[in-house]
Amino acid sequence: MKHWYRKFLALGLLAGLGLSAAVPTGRIVATGVGVAVHESELDAAYRRYVMTQATMGVNVSPLAEKEIQKRLLEDLIIHRLLGRRAQAGDRTKAEADAGKKFKELKDSFLTDDAFRLHLESIGMSLAGFQKQLRVELLADTVARRELQSKVQAKESDLLKFYNDYNAKGQWNVPEQAKVAEVFISLVDPATNLRLNPDARASKQAVAAKVFAQAAAGIDFKQLVKEFSENPVTKQLDGELILVAGQAEPKVEKVVMALKVNQICPPVESKQGFHIVKMLDYKAARKKPFAEVRNDIRKYLQAESFGKALPDYFKRLKKESGVRILLAD
Repeated sequence: MKHWYRKFLALGLLAGLGLSAAVPTGRIVATGVGVAVHESELDAAYRRYVMTQATMGVNVSPLAEKEIQKRLLEDLIIHRLLGRRAQAGDRTKAEADAGKKFKELKDSFLTDDAFRLHLESIGMSLAGFQKQLRVELLADTVARRELQSKVQAKESDLLKFYNDYNAKGQWNVPEQAKVAEVFISLVDPATNLRLNPDARASKQAVAAKVFAQAAAGIDFKQLVKEFSENPVTKQLDGELILVAGQAEPKVEKVVMALKVNQICPPVESKQGFHIVKMLDYKAARKKPFAEVRNDIRKYLQAESFGKALPDYFKRLKKESGVRILLAD
């Protein structure tokens, strides 16, 4: 359930794009060919926006209501205009994407009930949320199809981007090692203070014992299970990834010099003693263009897509003769 709201925000689902009521009521606040947004629909969208912000601990100021409503109304208009332009293939794709996204978001919660309760906290039912997903993804699918020719990145653009960021070290991959570690702590967990000299000497003796047993061929996983005092890595047989520049220099220097399956004698850091076995090593390298080409293409196309949207939306509204009737 970690950061559930961020996943919703990525879809715009927490921006207050509420689905219209079954029977919209109130005056029309926006009109055009294929567009008729009623006051009740905008009110529902605004309420959902306020409720969503509240779940994140944010109180929406009444002074911002008008500006927020204008943005929400704009979103409602665009989604309806794009929905009218959808082709059969767009609907099929959006339906499939919505199903996958719904499962992904639901699975990010501990239970189905927790997912349902979070939706209810922002004024949405499961069925309403699924429908909103289809609306969101259909609009996105249509816009991407219609703007496809304008957002294609040329090969020369990809190479320029690669070379520009190559000069900044963007594609450098630091050396890293997959290791297993028995960690003997020199810090009192109750006080978070370093142990006294006698206690440290006792811990050093334990570390030496562990290394001796490892050197004698005792299974390293068993040593981790019996002696390691790192509660996180202990559950993973002591395994972790050590990336150059992210560990204490003294420990990193010793570990990175190990050969695969070699075990280092205890290395002392401020935190404790580290008895480390090298499992796998990858030298520092630079990612070649071929490896990052597709990622660069996606990035540049997404950037171009974002830049093209304002004019595209403006054109759609003009073609449909959209008029905003929301009072200032």
